[in-house]
Amino acid sequence: MKLKSLLFGMMAATLAACGGADQAPREMTLKEAVGDRFLMGAAINVNQQNERDSAAVEILKTHFNAIVAENCMKHEEVHPADGVWTWEEADRFVQFGTDHGFTMTGHCLIWHSQCAPWFFVDAEGKRVSPEVLAARMKEHITTVVQRYKGKIKGWDVVNESILEDGSYRNSPFYQILGEEFIMLAFQYAHEADPDVELYLNDYGMNEPGRAQAYVRLINKMKERGLRIDAIGMQAHMGMGHPDLRQFEQHLLDFAATGVKVMITEWDMSALPNVNQGANISETADYEEHLNPYPNGLPEEVSREWNARMKAFWELFLKHSDIITRVTAWGVNDADSWKNGWPIPGRTDYPLLFDRNNALKPFLKEFVAPKKATFDSFTYEVQADESAAVEPANPLLHGCYPDPSICRVGNDYYLVNSSFAYFPGVPIFHSTDLKNWNQLGYVLNRPSQLMLYDGTQIREGVYAPDIKYNPHNKLFYMITTNVNLGNFFVTTDDPKSGNWSDPTRLPEVGGIDPGIFFDEDGKAYIVNNDAPMGKPEYDGHRCIYVREFDWKTGKTVGKQKMIVDGGVDKSKEPSWIEAPHIYRINGTYYLMCAEGGTEFDHSEVIFTSDSPMGPYKPCATNPILTQRDLPEDRVNPVGCAGHADLVQTPEGDWYAVFLATRPYKGKHDVMGRETFMLPVTWTDGQPIILPQGEAIANAPRAVAPTPLWTAEGLQPEAMFIRTPVTTWHEINAQGQLVLDARSTDISDRRQPAAVGRWITDLTFTAQTVVDFAPCCKGDFAGLTCFHDDFHYMRFGKTIDADGQPAVALEAYVRGKLSSQSVVKLPKANGKLYLKVEGSEEANYTFSFSTSAKGEWTQVGEPISADAFSTFAAGGFTGTYVGVYATAKY
Repeated sequence: MKLKSLLFGMMAATLAACGGADQAPREMTLKEAVGDRFLMGAAINVNQQNERDSAAVEILKTHFNAIVAENCMKHEEVHPADGVWTWEEADRFVQFGTDHGFTMTGHCLIWHSQCAPWFFVDAEGKRVSPEVLAARMKEHITTVVQRYKGKIKGWDVVNESILEDGSYRNSPFYQILGEEFIMLAFQYAHEADPDVELYLNDYGMNEPGRAQAYVRLINKMKERGLRIDAIGMQAHMGMGHPDLRQFEQHLLDFAATGVKVMITEWDMSALPNVNQGANISETADYEEHLNPYPNGLPEEVSREWNARMKAFWELFLKHSDIITRVTAWGVNDADSWKNGWPIPGRTDYPLLFDRNNALKPFLKEFVAPKKATFDSFTYEVQADESAAVEPANPLLHGCYPDPSICRVGNDYYLVNSSFAYFPGVPIFHSTDLKNWNQLGYVLNRPSQLMLYDGTQIREGVYAPDIKYNPHNKLFYMITTNVNLGNFFVTTDDPKSGNWSDPTRLPEVGGIDPGIFFDEDGKAYIVNNDAPMGKPEYDGHRCIYVREFDWKTGKTVGKQKMIVDGGVDKSKEPSWIEAPHIYRINGTYYLMCAEGGTEFDHSEVIFTSDSPMGPYKPCATNPILTQRDLPEDRVNPVGCAGHADLVQTPEGDWYAVFLATRPYKGKHDVMGRETFMLPVTWTDGQPIILPQGEAIANAPRAVAPTPLWTAEGLQPEAMFIRTPVTTWHEINAQGQLVLDARSTDISDRRQPAAVGRWITDLTFTAQTVVDFAPCCKGDFAGLTCFHDDFHYMRFGKTIDADGQPAVALEAYVRGKLSSQSVVKLPKANGKLYLKVEGSEEANYTFSFSTSAKGEWTQVGEPISADAFSTFAAGGFTGTYVGVYATAKY
């Protein structure tokens, strides 16, 4: 599914401004907001289907379009004894669904639990034969399915048949018939109604053993020619389980078999966990500490519950191309089975509607998001161009670190790290090594880069390497996602913006993989990793190489260590990393960063007669560093290293590398930037910069640059982590409209923020926002963001007195360090916001209430020192952009 369709698909829901029009438009219902993505279902009980619970019935009719019977269609309910059938409640369920136009699912035909005991024994109480059980199964399935033929859309044919470890549950069905009971059940159901859909259903489907067993089972059923339409993933969740990444992976694994997926029994307990399953026979005794919220959830627990439910809800929306139904296991909290299981007497809060039949906040946000409309956003840098240096450094201003470069013909391509920002791996193009144009990003689809909730800003994508393979005419970008491991993607044209989905390299450990295509058609992968044994000192790392078969996309053979520690292990060199191999005039050169990526950073080089080594250090090392220069030099450049080499068509060599521009001691706010220098050759080895020489640098003027236009976001625009669902659009007027998400910018989730890198100390960023805050917590405006714990925000909100205001807040180490608030005359209307950076790295924030009005400064200028990488940590610079959040 393409991100663009997601981003525009959810914008139908609207919200009246809290202080706006006299007549607020009707809010959309849940099923209206879901639209045709999937069926929105609920399990109902007999009180609801008999319409004795009028409030729940109203919720069902208003918000849902699919139902499933909680209990009344189970075996012991409709077939309690041999030859005895009790249809009253099952018939009533079907009549209720028919009367109100619900799509109905039958639950369930074969289940070891709630199956009448007589089914497995004869008149003498002995276990029946396989033939007898098969005949009873056929009679039961045929009778039930045919009774509701044409009314039920699909049946949960077999429920909960596989254990967590992947073995079959040792139920009476399995004891008597083995796995054949599943095959027979599906055969009989299809024979009874060839048109009805047939499903498998189980809980704990995030467990690898169970999930893999179901994949094997589905494939086996298909090989037998049996009909299987979908698999139901029961989503009985807790505050700590299941893992969302694991759940998503298995969802995709099921879909890969060719069946659809249903979320069949969704709820999430807010109470202390006793077990992670849904086996109703597993109960526990009541203890008071296990029932901590008898009178309602505390605000913080409710917020965390809603955030976690929202993450899964957005996952379901993301995969609506393979999910056909999402069913809550109950209508409201009061009727949930979780109140009595696994511990009787507890008060739980697991469903989509609360005990007052109100929609929970995470779905209020989905149905009726508050909107912030931004007319424009511009970023500008004024600089003295007479101070320019040659070569023009930085080559790429702003946080574009860990550069890698390649040339094909007259085209140069350069990529950088992107950490926890999406899209990932910015890619630039040039034909002269001076003028660079950002093509966009290599990893521009969620399927290529999923940065989940909880991913730290310093995590994500590290140290990409871009190379061209002339033997298959493909470009390769290989990199590390520190949360998932090493992988590569390919394209035949970087300008197309269409790279492949990742190919994982589980055998390649560590970080910073580089790829080398030799003249003989062979290829190799080099990477940094820990030593084979115990590290001998802090920062002790090694470089490894292994062969790579580009025809199969897999590594070949075992890895070989080619550098242990660094150039001179006796000096305990730290953090040898970022390896690149080159073949130049018949000699193999291995170039690496050494010393860590901070102020001891350097670049070193080795040679060998073979790509597999052994490698020996060159006579001159390091070949690039700034660590020995005085700290008080003018316009200093620090942290230089992590380089890559490229040769021009004329035969000249250049190096791109990362470095920083500290403005006070070791403080910097741009993070690590891309620099470039010509390479000289001395005694058969490359030298990027003689030791002791300083790198010159100068700021670069940037004309007022928009973050978006009517055609879309600009290439430099980024999100904080991967957007899973729609929360922004550019409307017909060219305005950027954000859903003010309940996810705040400090939550380590995916906030409604769109921004770009700050490129110099002196800059101006400004926007125009139209936002009507309703309550405390509503906020829309500008942000200057280093990470989830260090950021500034400036915008329209509600003050402590409940009045509209413009507020400036700075957060350091996750705590509010300064705050300034100015009341506004009204909640509605546009607000003009501006932040200006100075040479001293002080940020001044101002606002105006009209396009030509006077600017009013809010608070004192804020020093960026606490937000620099030196003080705040991490690897990134400062991100500036627009942002909106709200409470629901």
